[in-house]
This record gives sequence, C-alpha cells and structure tokens, in this order.
Amino acid sequence: MFNIGGGELLVIFLVILIFIGPTKLPEVARAMGKITSSVRQMSTSFQDEMKRSFEEPIEELAREKGRALIEIADKDKNGESTNTVNLDGNENK
Repeated sequence: MFNIGGGELLVIFLVILIFIGPTKLPEVARAMGKITSSVRQMSTSFQDEMKRSFEEPIEELAREKGRALIEIADKDKNGESTNTVNLDGNENK
C-alpha cells in the first residue's frame, strides 16, 4: 500500500522512539493498535452495508419477476391465458 521497505521502516521507528521515548512507546503502540482495529471494523461494517444496499433491490426485483412467471404459468395450466413473460417482465401474447 505505502511501499515502505525494511530500512525505511527502521528509520521511521527510530524517529518515533526519539520523539516519544522508550517509556511511552508501549502506550502509544497500544493506542495505535486500538485505532487501527476501530478503523478496520468501521471499514468492514461500511463495506457490508454497501453490499447489502446493492443486493437487496436486485433480490426483490428477481422475486417479483419470479412471482409473475409463476402466476403466468398457473394461468396457462388453468387455460386462462396463453401469454408468456420475457426475462425483462414484459408479456408476450
């Protein structure tokens, strides 16, 4: 993601160690871990919500078309109609 190599990571760690100090480093690491975990959880939740919002209308439309096909098939069996339904939901006569 950021293209950081081993040497660059070592320099970043040393700079952080100098500014924060060795005594506060574990506290800062824990806080950063909690923040990272929280951001990941929010990201996952957002992605799941977006997927659901796109899938629900498609599933509902498919159910409606399925019901229409079943109704047409039932009418055909009973001899009421000879119409058929295309996949787009339009009837053929």
